[in-house]
Amino acid sequence: MFLTVVNLAKKAKSKYILVRMVSEAGTGCSYNIKRLRLQDKLVMLSYDRIVKQKVLFKEHKKICSV
Repeated sequence: MFLTVVNLAKKAKSKYILVRMVSEAGTGCSYNIKRLRLQDKLVMLSYDRIVKQKVLFKEHKKICSV
């Protein structure tokens, strides 16, 4: 009966998203981090526990909204 009203109501987007950071050293080491939705993709230096030194980590994919 009032299906058009239900379809027009949009869900609010969250402010943060959870993303997976993957090591560029090729070790397969990864971890999850929370970032702002409007922020650019993350690239950061962090400790890789397989190589046992700091390496570059890049954002691989979005996991979910937080």
